Amino acid sequence: MWSQLGQVVAEFLPLAVGVALSPLPLIAAVIIALGEGGGGRASALLAGRFAGVVVVVGLFAALSELFADAGGPEVVLAVLNVLLGLAMMVFGVLSWVRRPRGDEADAPPKWMASLTGVSGGKAVGLGFTLSVANVKELAFGAGAGILIGSTLTEAPPTIAAVAVFAAIGSLTAALPVVAVLVGGERIRPALDRLHGALLRSSRTITAVVLVLFGAVLLASSFG
Repeated sequence: MWSQLGQVVAEFLPLAVGVALSPLPLIAAVIIALGEGGGGRASALLAGRFAGVVVVVGLFAALSELFADAGGPEVVLAVLNVLLGLAMMVFGVLSWVRRPRGDEADAPPKWMASLTGVSGGKAVGLGFTLSVANVKELAFGAGAGILIGSTLTEAPPTIAAVAVFAAIGSLTAALPVVAVLVGGERIRPALDRLHGALLRSSRTITAVVLVLFGAVLLASSFG
């Protein structure tokens, strides 16, 4: 029952890393962590983030049976990887071309300015939304979910695989939480510097991640 779990984790690892490298959840976690009592509210954001990734991957894992008659899971995964890979590379190039420049690049989006004092409940909702309303994350989650659902046929290893994917995908958003809970006030200067660097380079990070992992998906389709 569990024999294929390690193989599945190895196959979806690039997709999980792609989710983990999404800059917006990390930026939101840093901003919330920098506020008063930020450790608890950043933990709430992390919980929402984890739940959102679980929902996306779990949904596509459950729907994978619908693709079983379309030529088998291998064909479905190959076609899906090609489509997702091409789409991500196109979105990556567009993200780079449309990135803010000059003073506009230094100005944070308006929604970020309101995060410092966000409540725990809203932080959960924000973490969930950042995981389910992002085209790149949906693409990664769809690929991983169909891979998991097509390979693992029993519930316990399937649930374990979804949980492992969500844990890896949420890893970077957990870093500010751990930093604040462990380092306290001493960590604030480092988080401030990280915040500024992420704001300046978030579009670049997104573009690079999309193009890189789009190429990985295309390569895996023809490997």
